[in-house]
Amino acid sequence: MRYFNLTDCEPSSRVDILDEAARTCSVPFRARPADRGRTVRFQHMDRYFGGINVTRTTLDNFLGYRSASLARRDSAARLVLTVTTGPYTIAQNDRVDRQRSGSMVPYWSRDALRLQSEEPVLAWSVTVTMEELGLPYLLLRDVMVRNVGRSPLGPLVGRYLTELAALPELSQAQAAALAYPTIDLLRALLTTAAGDEFLSRQPLSQTLGTRIMLHLRAHARDPELNADKLAAHFGISKRYLYTVLARMNISLGEWIRTERLNRAARELANPANALVSVATIARTSGYPDHSSFSRVFKQQYGCTPSEWRLLTEADRQSRLPPKVSLPDIEEADSDSRS
Repeated sequence: MRYFNLTDCEPSSRVDILDEAARTCSVPFRARPADRGRTVRFQHMDRYFGGINVTRTTLDNFLGYRSASLARRDSAARLVLTVTTGPYTIAQNDRVDRQRSGSMVPYWSRDALRLQSEEPVLAWSVTVTMEELGLPYLLLRDVMVRNVGRSPLGPLVGRYLTELAALPELSQAQAAALAYPTIDLLRALLTTAAGDEFLSRQPLSQTLGTRIMLHLRAHARDPELNADKLAAHFGISKRYLYTVLARMNISLGEWIRTERLNRAARELANPANALVSVATIARTSGYPDHSSFSRVFKQQYGCTPSEWRLLTEADRQSRLPPKVSLPDIEEADSDSRS
């Protein structure tokens, strides 16, 4: 996971540094301020899930452009899907998308491209090779530089992408395990937007377990997280939710309880939180009631939260329960398809 903030650079060199950062992206391009009389803003988070690149970028007064000659030098054709929260222009092959309220737009690396934001905007992008995506360009041609966020799957994919970008640091194996579910979701979105509902059904069912676990990890601290809210989020019945989780050998209530306690235990052990009260850590971990938190914490770890802070790291590690890893989830989810 890499972070880049243009405001950390010397003002006199920001334009050159911005251009250099753009040229090192997974789909290289050139960049400069849209208005040279104003300050350009560019804050960028970049991470990989296997061969898939996911980014989160804050932009203002930004102009990015990819020439036809640069596009022709691309060794592998790539598709980029960009989700924005505000006014952002994407132009390619005489098509232009400039939705004021944000959009979800696919484009590809083999043709010239222009990206522009004249106002502050937040953008998430996912980049995958056309080979890995496995969809013919003839099918994708009609949806390129179109707002596919209006597709029935648009909101679902938008939530998934933001949750994927917000995941904590993962091991290389854990990150790679999310590549195939992400590609399947992109296939489902693009084929639905292209009018082929049949091709979209299987990827949606195949990735449901992984998407549920991603959502759980992103929202574990929500004290109102429960089966009813989770089922409503994915548009499924509570009974089917429990069926999907059972296939992965996961008990929802037990998983939420263990995940929250593990997060609280890590926060309590962090020296940077030495002056943070136990009640505050309990609340930010999803336990608004301090007394109930202390009770379940002691049941889990055999000591109170205050006593936990005094233990050595070796003693703490010996008391931690085993965690369900993302590769385990992906393997279980795959097994359930056969």
